[in-house]
Amino acid sequence: MKVKGFVFLLIVLGMCGIGLSVLVGCSEKPLLWYQEVRQLYHGIPVHVGYFPEDSELTARVWAYMDSVDAVINDYKSYSEISAINGLNSIGDVTLSPMLADCFDKAQRMWRLSDGVFDISCAPIRNLWKTAAKEDRMPTDEEVTVFMDKCGFQKTKLVGPRLSISTAGMKFDFGGIIKGMIADHVVTMLKDGGAQSALIQIGGETAAFGLSRRNKPYRIGIQHPAIREETWCVIHDPGTGLSTSTSGNYEQPIMINGEEFYHIMDPRTGRPAKTQIVSVSIAFPKAGLNWMADGLSTTGVILGPEKTFELLKPFGGEAMFLVKQQGELREIRSEGWVQFL
Repeated sequence: MKVKGFVFLLIVLGMCGIGLSVLVGCSEKPLLWYQEVRQLYHGIPVHVGYFPEDSELTARVWAYMDSVDAVINDYKSYSEISAINGLNSIGDVTLSPMLADCFDKAQRMWRLSDGVFDISCAPIRNLWKTAAKEDRMPTDEEVTVFMDKCGFQKTKLVGPRLSISTAGMKFDFGGIIKGMIADHVVTMLKDGGAQSALIQIGGETAAFGLSRRNKPYRIGIQHPAIREETWCVIHDPGTGLSTSTSGNYEQPIMINGEEFYHIMDPRTGRPAKTQIVSVSIAFPKAGLNWMADGLSTTGVILGPEKTFELLKPFGGEAMFLVKQQGELREIRSEGWVQFL
């Protein structure tokens, strides 16, 4: 829904020939906020809000976000990644600039996490989703067979050229692409002259500048057990914000009445353990949502201590919600307090 008619009241001295005035009512065109929410990527709510509004910039932003589907959506048969996933053979592939960037950042996250973040786990994901539809547990033999088709180390990326050394490999960018999109939109808005913006794509949020109330942006982190409530509210510390939350409360895998994580552990070929209910990652600057997205996904597998260690060199912080003896417990890194 597009919010129309909101005007930012800019008060300055000497404007329009009077001592104190507002931009509205002057001969100059008033500066407006732009805000809109659309459903993209299989119904994910995507929010874009920024100041000052520019219709040409707005059109470019939405055109970019629409274009992502044709490249990275492995559920669309016509997408570039679906064509690669359907090769079922070894060899080299030339990637588009967008897809080459996705593979590059996925490779960086794979290295950072010692292989725990692995976009080549799509065969394992598909195995467990099929098992859920059939309401049966995958056998050890099935897991082994599908694991043989996984492993980012079986690829080599040199610029736009991707070499695949194992037939049947399939790639899933679900754990990083929304963050990358948010980062790209941030860059587009800044380059286009935006002074302030808030971008939300599912669990990814990027912000810079001040809100319409002339205050730092505040972001609610959903309560995992009560959908209508927030667990806590964090804010931009004044330097911008990149934040991501991953959890299992939206799309768990259910088999025989038992809940399994939708995030797969590439080391075992099985879902992550459900004791970690959600992971929230935050950086005190815009433009790092790709890393926040990847590490919130990886954090579900690695746990708090290792995730805190990985974040420290980059200035990031994390909050875990962990289920212990039937209750939710909050575990957060030392610097998380700067966002509260």
